[in-house]
Amino acid sequence: MKFRRIFTPAVLIVTLLVQFLPGTVFAPRPVAASVACDAAEFVADVTIPDGTSFAPGAALIKTWRLKNIGTCTWSSSYAIVFYSGTKMGAPSGVNLPTSVAPGATVDVTVNMTAPTTSGHYRGYWMLRNASSVLFGVGPYHTYWFFIDIVVTGSSTSTAYDFVANYCSAIWTSGAGVLPCPGADGSASGYVIQSAAPQLENGSTDTMPGLIVAPQNVTDGYIAGTYPAFTVQSGDRFQSIVSCAYGVSSCYVTFQLDYQIGSGPVGTLWHFHEKTEGSYYRASVDLSSLAGQNVKFTLKVMASGSPAGDRVVWGGARIARIGGAPTPPPVSTCDKAAFVTDVTIPDGTELAGGTTFTKTWRLQNVGTCTWTTSYRLVFADGDLMGASSAAFNLPTSVAPGGTIDLSVNLTAPITAGNFIGYWKLRNASGTNFGVGASGTYNFLVNIKVLSSYGSAYDFVTNACSATWSSGAGALPCPGTDGDARGFVIPLGSHQMEDGISSSEGLLTFPQSETDGFIQGIYPGFAVQSGDHFQSYVGCQNGGPTNCYVIFRLNYQIGSGPVYTLKTASERLEGLVSRMDVDLSALAGQNVKFILMVQAFGSASGDRAVWSVPRIVRSGAIPPTPTTINVYFLDSARYVANTPPFETAVTRPVSLYRTNPETVLTQLFLGPTPAELTAGLQVILSGTTGYSSLTITDSVARVYLTGTCASGGATYTIANLIVKNLKQFPTILWVKIYDQSATTEVPTGQSDSIPACLEP
Repeated sequence: MKFRRIFTPAVLIVTLLVQFLPGTVFAPRPVAASVACDAAEFVADVTIPDGTSFAPGAALIKTWRLKNIGTCTWSSSYAIVFYSGTKMGAPSGVNLPTSVAPGATVDVTVNMTAPTTSGHYRGYWMLRNASSVLFGVGPYHTYWFFIDIVVTGSSTSTAYDFVANYCSAIWTSGAGVLPCPGADGSASGYVIQSAAPQLENGSTDTMPGLIVAPQNVTDGYIAGTYPAFTVQSGDRFQSIVSCAYGVSSCYVTFQLDYQIGSGPVGTLWHFHEKTEGSYYRASVDLSSLAGQNVKFTLKVMASGSPAGDRVVWGGARIARIGGAPTPPPVSTCDKAAFVTDVTIPDGTELAGGTTFTKTWRLQNVGTCTWTTSYRLVFADGDLMGASSAAFNLPTSVAPGGTIDLSVNLTAPITAGNFIGYWKLRNASGTNFGVGASGTYNFLVNIKVLSSYGSAYDFVTNACSATWSSGAGALPCPGTDGDARGFVIPLGSHQMEDGISSSEGLLTFPQSETDGFIQGIYPGFAVQSGDHFQSYVGCQNGGPTNCYVIFRLNYQIGSGPVYTLKTASERLEGLVSRMDVDLSALAGQNVKFILMVQAFGSASGDRAVWSVPRIVRSGAIPPTPTTINVYFLDSARYVANTPPFETAVTRPVSLYRTNPETVLTQLFLGPTPAELTAGLQVILSGTTGYSSLTITDSVARVYLTGTCASGGATYTIANLIVKNLKQFPTILWVKIYDQSATTEVPTGQSDSIPACLEP
């Protein structure tokens, strides 16, 4: 699955739903202030206890009580800052109202607004010291505190139902126009409707959905183009996307395309999905298309073989503000309470690859008996090698009774913190959990002390491989621009997501439709526990039409070639991580093959394998951790010496994209040392941003506060544009004021609101 890169495992991207301590979450951060100096303890939710219900759009006043348990006084230059989750209209940071000596407590208040859609929401916050270093609560003083609310009504309704109208669409594949409904199993590809589709984790969607399969050919596809629909500002495309339950080898790309009139077809959103026991909720803002008649296309593309590619568009619709509220699902019948971690307490340290058994003790605090038809189910995060995503309870549990539930797991081989989220599921297929609302996950949380290092380096040995394309044998290293295809070893470079990497391979397939390039490496003796690892993506700053399929193939002797892993990639600011257990090949001399294939035209396909290697017991490899943030340099500005901005570094965020991290750090402002050096942020009356979207190389930033240039020619807009355009996927920046208006809302161009004009 495509993911936004982090430097502890990708599981930590998921918003944490922790059930045990109000106002605290178990989410380690890689950068924290000294424990002895800056450390906090959560005392109480003074206002808005966890799980409080609100009407859509209600005004909130959240107050936390925190205790200083460190050795340093918190001055009024310290602040609490928003870090992750749902911001709820809050400012990015709020300074402490007074100094707080060690041992003292402080109440900190933030004004917020409830979201307009029903659901369960959390916003995560941390403390920031005067040097802009974040710290928090919990045993290591690195955990968040949060606000947790339930919005009990909805101000959205369904403006267009893609499921109900699915046969109004024209469905096609490489085999031509398809019938609707289709025939389940048709090799040409098919679409059928399901009243209650079962998702890949075994749960049943409460809304009707579409079961879709692409044409049964390598890299086959299926697409449904719907009649034109008039989009309004605030409309959102929403759907659950998932591999169907029970398929074992599903690996596809979901894509939402659009067309206005007979103009070009554009892509609004896409998502890579494979069978891994979880699903994804898509929510795509359509406001950039407001006022236009738009033909939307739901498309699914196979990544390699389509043999297991049976997938679900669950409840696909366009949601619009206005309509009857939808009550949240609340059950008094099925509810659990967490009692204790019988084994593996949170934060347990394990060596990479260690097998272990996790056991939770839960109590039935509902009114219904849990029968053996109830199940323990994987909900999200890292599956940690569990043999299944669902296990039946070993015995019935009456109300008031307790049960110990166990699952056998394996620690990942990469160093870092890993979390797997689990729930219970009743006999009707409805998930439930713990906490006051009976909706929270319980979890397994481990710290992996990896002892894995490089056993084989595909970059160092690149020219030991035999490289070829459809044009025949290729030289190594190749020549950049060779139409036959080329491979060039890279030293330090930036990946597509803007993060630095120590080494890599730049590969370019033969310059023809569906061209390819491959390197066949000499035989390598695989040992049990070996893993192939690499980050793969398009070249940073490369052509915007890059669209390729990476393949890790292998061959034993002169036998057939098999595929171990594929990943489809296009230039959109994300990378894919390959991590393939090679244990099934242990004891054999294996020729590994790195292959890149064009997805159609190869004209922009500059594809990078970053740090491709086979890892085995050894040292922990280093990972990059910082990103640039630009502030106004007062001395350069006064001297009229462009560029007027100077870059400083900030930690890469575990929970945000790099563009979001840069914007957040911009609004947090320079550190005291940076202020002394003459760096500053010109806020122009703004307090932060409420959202950032990136579509078709256009970044849209929605500001909070009351923006006003005051007649100045240099404003917050200059800094936003400078910071965002450091990313190769952002060519234009449109900035919106607090009323969501900007001067040029459509098209590929820069735009600012009138309030930031001189």
